[in-house]
Amino acid sequence: MSVPALFPSAAVAVLLAAVAADLLACARGRAPTRHDLPVIGSGIAAALLLALGTSFAAPALAGEFLAAWGSAWVLTVDLVVLLVVLTHRAPGAERLVAVAVGASVLTRALLVTTGVPGVAWLSALFGLVVLAGSWWLFRHGERGLPEAGPAALIAIPVAVVLGAFAVAAGGAGVLVLCANLLALLGAVRLVRLTARVCVRVPDVAVAFSAVLVFVGFEALLTGLAGGGPAQDVSVTVLCLSMTVLVVLLSAITAVRAGR
Repeated sequence: MSVPALFPSAAVAVLLAAVAADLLACARGRAPTRHDLPVIGSGIAAALLLALGTSFAAPALAGEFLAAWGSAWVLTVDLVVLLVVLTHRAPGAERLVAVAVGASVLTRALLVTTGVPGVAWLSALFGLVVLAGSWWLFRHGERGLPEAGPAALIAIPVAVVLGAFAVAAGGAGVLVLCANLLALLGAVRLVRLTARVCVRVPDVAVAFSAVLVFVGFEALLTGLAGGGPAQDVSVTVLCLSMTVLVVLLSAITAVRAGR
């Protein structure tokens, strides 16, 4: 077997090891918070550098990888928002988040290697659940995020469903698996960082409700249309823009409240 043929398998092995090591460190409480941003940034930087390096030899392949990573990262951001809401003040929240992200890793790896199933009905059902959750959050979050309570139990199934969506959006193949693993590197730390920031934002429940409404409608409409949550570049950019807009508005609100 030649070196080029070995490279994809080696890349998957290295990324799996990196994601697993990060999950174990976070689950055991051995991941210092000062490393959160560097680890999150390293996953993003590695994806962009890999796409840049690939573009010199195979521009089409680089574009395919970047599109798969973009859609996977958008769904990882959705997962982060849902996990912050579902595990707020839940006992053993950090370990539960690590298990949920690990379930998403296993789901993506399994579905990429065995084929992508049809998820139209699952997408519609998930959209309805998320919309119901956004309404609940809006009604009970006057003073910040409400305590998750029994809702924390669905964190793992939510991670599995979003893992299936990520694979359906990106397709199959080693390239897609690498893109998904890079998108999940530092996901637990992103949940932890987001949860810390949320304490300082007075209207965080409203902001998260807006994000969940967008996520819910997207999943519901794609499911009713008879397809899975496939995303092209325009949809990826739209989803990221929506999330960034909500974050900026929340930050402005937090600054004004601090004054």
